[in-house]
Amino acid sequence: MDAILKQKKIVKGKLTRLVSKIDDLQNQANSESIIEVYEKDVNLIDTEVNNLNDYLLSTCTDEDFNGYEIEMHDLFSKLDTLKIILKEEMKKLVRNDNNTNACQNIANTNVNNLKFPRIELPVFTSNYMEWISFRDLFLVSVGNNNTLSESQKLQYLKLSVKGEAATLLQSIQITNYNYQKAWNALTERYENEAEIINAALNKLVSQPVLKQESASGLRKIIDTTQQCIDTLQILKQPVEH
Repeated sequence: MDAILKQKKIVKGKLTRLVSKIDDLQNQANSESIIEVYEKDVNLIDTEVNNLNDYLLSTCTDEDFNGYEIEMHDLFSKLDTLKIILKEEMKKLVRNDNNTNACQNIANTNVNNLKFPRIELPVFTSNYMEWISFRDLFLVSVGNNNTLSESQKLQYLKLSVKGEAATLLQSIQITNYNYQKAWNALTERYENEAEIINAALNKLVSQPVLKQESASGLRKIIDTTQQCIDTLQILKQPVEH
């Protein structure tokens, strides 16, 4: 009996902590995956409470069980309340998604009539050497532009990238909620110091040898070399010789 009383105390502690977490859940932005995690936790504790109740029913006399009945009823009541809260939170998510989709459909229907501010967009061709310059220019002209909505920023971002980067963003729908997701996807892929350094060094040493001296050929070598040096200096790499 001591073991089962200890188990009852453990279950009550788990449930109390879960009640506190789900109370906080109602005051913050949620996702389906977060709610599903809490639903799983509730179901696990629900199983433990049912097992505990069954054990008490099978081992206690009616008189003894009466002493636990109020506590068990309280546990079941709290679990039912948590299930209702999570169900309502999931309904809110569905309603929000439906509203977002409806707004998106309207936006798509009228997309040709929308007038976006004319912005000189930088272009990123998925070359690591271009990333730092593209990142800084895009943030100045678009990312940190408070006059643009998040969906407009995402549309500009998609227009700015080519090649592998465009493929990376291809499946991301244009909504206010997805701009940061898209930007994070790019930074996770291309904000890679080792890859940028490697690209700069490769570009530096793979310049073609001039077969015939010319002003334009020399300028190209000088410009390419300076670009590689600038990139390495930004990343605080030694460039002195």
